[in-house]
Amino acid sequence: MRPIKLTISAFGPYAKETEIILDELGERGLYLITGDTGAGKTTIFDAIAFALYGEASGNEREPGMLRSKYADPKTPTFVELEFFYQGQNYHIRRNPEYMRPKDRGEGMTLQRADAVLEFPDDRLPVTKAKEVTKAVTELIGLDRGQFTQIAMLAQGDFMKLLFSKTEERSKIFREIFHTRPYLAFQEKMKNTSGRLQEQYEDVSKSILQYMKDISCDEDDVLAADVKKIRESKAVVHADKVLELLETLTNQDADSVKEKKKNLTKIEKNLEELNQRIGKAEAVIRAKKELEKAEQTIAEKTPTLEELEMALKKEQGKVPEREQLTEEIGKRQEKLAEYDELKKLQKQIKELEKQIEILKGRESRYQEKKAQMQTQLEQKRNLLEELKDAEIKVLKVTAEQKEVSVRKETAEDILIQYKRYQRQKKSVEEAQKAYLVMQEECTERKTQLAWMERAFLDEQAGILAKVLKTGEPCPVCGSVHHPCPAQMTEGAPEKEELEKYRKETADVEKKTNDASFKANEKLVQLKALEEEIQKSVKSFDSSIQEEEIEKSLALIGQQMDALEKSEKELEKKLEVAKEAVAEKQKLEAEIPELEQMQKKLQEEEQERRDQLLVSERDKANAEEQAVKVRGKLEFPEKAEAEQKIKELDKQKKEIDKDLNVAQKAFQDCSQSVEAAKTKKKTLEKQIAGNKETDMEELGQARQEVSGAKKELQKQMEEIRIRYENNLKIRNAIDKQSAKLLELERNWTQVREISDTVNGKIKGGSKEKIKFETYIQTNYFDRIIARANTRFMVMSGGQYELKRQTDTDDRKSQSGLELNVIDHYNGSERSVKTLSGGESFKASLSLALGLSDEIQASAGGIQLDTMFVDEGFGSLDEESLEQAMKALNGLTEGNRLVGIISHVQELKARIEKQIVVTKEKAGGSRVELKID
Repeated sequence: MRPIKLTISAFGPYAKETEIILDELGERGLYLITGDTGAGKTTIFDAIAFALYGEASGNEREPGMLRSKYADPKTPTFVELEFFYQGQNYHIRRNPEYMRPKDRGEGMTLQRADAVLEFPDDRLPVTKAKEVTKAVTELIGLDRGQFTQIAMLAQGDFMKLLFSKTEERSKIFREIFHTRPYLAFQEKMKNTSGRLQEQYEDVSKSILQYMKDISCDEDDVLAADVKKIRESKAVVHADKVLELLETLTNQDADSVKEKKKNLTKIEKNLEELNQRIGKAEAVIRAKKELEKAEQTIAEKTPTLEELEMALKKEQGKVPEREQLTEEIGKRQEKLAEYDELKKLQKQIKELEKQIEILKGRESRYQEKKAQMQTQLEQKRNLLEELKDAEIKVLKVTAEQKEVSVRKETAEDILIQYKRYQRQKKSVEEAQKAYLVMQEECTERKTQLAWMERAFLDEQAGILAKVLKTGEPCPVCGSVHHPCPAQMTEGAPEKEELEKYRKETADVEKKTNDASFKANEKLVQLKALEEEIQKSVKSFDSSIQEEEIEKSLALIGQQMDALEKSEKELEKKLEVAKEAVAEKQKLEAEIPELEQMQKKLQEEEQERRDQLLVSERDKANAEEQAVKVRGKLEFPEKAEAEQKIKELDKQKKEIDKDLNVAQKAFQDCSQSVEAAKTKKKTLEKQIAGNKETDMEELGQARQEVSGAKKELQKQMEEIRIRYENNLKIRNAIDKQSAKLLELERNWTQVREISDTVNGKIKGGSKEKIKFETYIQTNYFDRIIARANTRFMVMSGGQYELKRQTDTDDRKSQSGLELNVIDHYNGSERSVKTLSGGESFKASLSLALGLSDEIQASAGGIQLDTMFVDEGFGSLDEESLEQAMKALNGLTEGNRLVGIISHVQELKARIEKQIVVTKEKAGGSRVELKID
């Protein structure tokens, strides 16, 4: 990937739109990016990284911070990058999120981040910031982290890589070589081991708790063993605990069986006692109830006789009740006549109202009839006035058409005149072009004549130069040469003369072509002029002007008059059309009014007929109402209904007294009969039963019940203890099996976790995590690649080596770095190197890392690389060695840009990008290609 052109606008220190043609730097070699501190040297690489991935090269700069503080608010912030990759050119444009002025109104608005990637073929462009970043990553084969590690070697970053400890270097490699899955595996094993340990401890605690809950009688021979198990703080052998629990549960089961037998005997004795007590209590209750029955018979027999006499008295009122019922029925039938009278009265009122309404319509009818007659006469008169409206429309339309035709003719003439003006201008331009060509042709012919003369004179001078006295001239044959020709200063060569002669001929041909073209356009102009004169005479024969402009002025005056006439005719036509519309409207309205007049007369006749019918119906209803009213006892229905209510009340009082007497007699009679029946039953029940000592039976039952409760209490205690111990035995049995399984799994996972997390016990083993172990393979290859350059830059003195031993066995290791000094055969930490040596080592390591990333990413080759600062710490010899190594990077069409302000580099590197701060704010860029 090689950048061709970079455009930066309102980005970082670049306030204005700045274009950098990177293609002018060539395809290989070193170039220098130099300039003032803070001018924006590194920003050039930031802009490239941002265009590709939407982020700058450094993590400290967020996309939202990239807007230039020096830029005009209206200047957009964006980066455009055209780059060359695998034989094709790609174009990308991207802008960050920033605030800009609103397109309409005042204030600021948020410009959303956006991007577009254009392909060299017919593929559709990719849009949206995230989609473009994804497409670039797939195209180049590198993500942002890998690209910045390969393409930009910043001093701070690769010095950090040189001196980092294992943990820090591991974090760097994790992002570059994507070893996070191995770290995730380490964490997964660690978490799994911890989880299994927690489960193991939880199950152990559970078993201990179950052991503490074992129940046992204090007098039991096993009580001492149970106490020992309860007080245990560690899980003892589960089989012994289970054996003890089985013994306890078996003892309790046998004890329960024995007590159940005793309980059955007690319950049988208690049942016999309850039966005897129940029988004795029944006899006592029967005697008391017999006394109550005899008392009831004695008290209610006299009352029953009195109630019988009262009932006979009420039964004697039945004829009176029947007479009341008959009278009520007749009066209820009469109520319908009151309803009929009310209906007739309502009908009379409705008819009176209807008659009043019909009489009131008479005056409205006469008023409406007069209005309608007036309207009809007015419309007939107006229709007579508008009888010629259509003829007026036709007349105005004809006049309008005539004016329109003349106006169109005048407009056509004006269009012809515009064509004439264009053609006239074209003729003038062609004539002017011809005169210019003619002047050039004349000058060239004059110059050609001089050049031909000078050329011939030059040829004579050349011959004269070689003439010798006594030798014949090759032109005239004379052996005497008193006045030989001199060489002309500035004479042309033969090739130059021939070239000029050919060019002059071409100019002469172009001059002739220009003359023909100008003449042709002039002929066309005259034809147009004749055509316009003909059209003018056809339009108005009275116009006799020879000049076109004067004729057109007269036509323009007539055009004004025609437009005025056209507007007046439009108004007349509108008035005439309105008259026609009004006439048509009247022709439709008059028949409608006549029809309405006829309908009004019909409605009036219908009203009169309806009035006669209503007056007749009212008289009939009044006559019938008088007849009905004469038959009624009361003037109002309410009075008749009140009379019915009074009669009904008398009837209900008779019914009520009869019902009360009947119920009282029946209740008393049933009570006496029930008492007599119960007396006979109780006398039979009591006969033959002796007196029983209830106190003695009660004492015996109480003693037996107490023995039963005590036995049940003992059985419940044993049952609870049995179920508790049985539950504990089952739980410990289950949890013990689970504990064994957890112990086996935890042991296996813990060993794997300790191995991959570098926690293997034993002082002789190197503590390397699994991820670090994978990273050492990359690191070894990086070191091997770095040493090919470090050996060159150090003059063969130094070689990098991964440290395999560590003094601190407690800390993590595997990615520490040493240096071998081949001058004295020693191996020591890279931290002992001097400043210049450290720079060379870190630069070599960074270049080795860059090579390894490209190789691990599928052999991707970037054609551009940036190296940022660090050269100021090198002496002249070291600088020469570093330059030699960097020059080696440029082999195979690679450009290497060095970002530095070191003066010696300015003298060594010819191709430069110079970044300069502007006094007004912002920076500018200049390319120097010597």
